[in-house]
Amino acid sequence: MRHLGLTKEEFMQKAHDMAYEREKLFCGCSQAIVSTFQDILGIKDCYALKMATPFAGGIARQGKICGALVGSVMVIGMKYGRSNLEDFEAVQRTYGPVQRLCKMFEDEFGSFLCRDITGLDLLDLEQMKYFFTSGRHDKEPPEHVGKVARMLAEVMYDREGELMFDISKVKEG
Repeated sequence: MRHLGLTKEEFMQKAHDMAYEREKLFCGCSQAIVSTFQDILGIKDCYALKMATPFAGGIARQGKICGALVGSVMVIGMKYGRSNLEDFEAVQRTYGPVQRLCKMFEDEFGSFLCRDITGLDLLDLEQMKYFFTSGRHDKEPPEHVGKVARMLAEVMYDREGELMFDISKVKEG
């Protein structure tokens, strides 16, 4: 089965590469994820990108919940969430993909917290300086964001597959 004209692996790699490059160039893990999937899915919403801004560095460099994870949850909401408060089915459509993504994320990184993943206090000016001058910033966040984008792409690809009717799986009878 193909989604957006891509195999699952192609879709995951495209998401990884786009998010990796955006994080490397623009330094905003949540925005790298949101903008990547806005482009891939053709969902243009400048407000979503604006809303993603303060989540980088674990909510404004506080080391709290990972911005790449928050951005990914936002993307699931943009794709499957409700557009009116009465649409309770849409709420339910988002929970499964978000729960799966969170499980994958925690299995990969061991924590949802940016400070646990980076091992740094990004509010500490000396640690922040070290993060940038040591080269860690140019390598670790893009790799991390690329991995999270792959996870999100896998979850979304599989979710889309569940919503599609595949005639090859129907047995005659």
